[in-house]
Amino acid sequence: MDNQDVCLYLNISPRTLQTLRDNGKLPYTQIQHKIFYKVADVESLVSYVGLKRKEKILRDKNNLNK
Repeated sequence: MDNQDVCLYLNISPRTLQTLRDNGKLPYTQIQHKIFYKVADVESLVSYVGLKRKEKILRDKNNLNK
């Protein structure tokens, strides 16, 4: 999978994808200047991304109630 495929699959921005790479959450391979990801590695992030999304929603909701 390439960057665009992963962003669409996980419904994340390219910047979030870069952060996942930088933090070591998502292994990748770079061939020349193009980055590729294994499908299994991307699928293993589905629950992680969903959990982070829920945490952000709860955090935003708590900030509105203050």
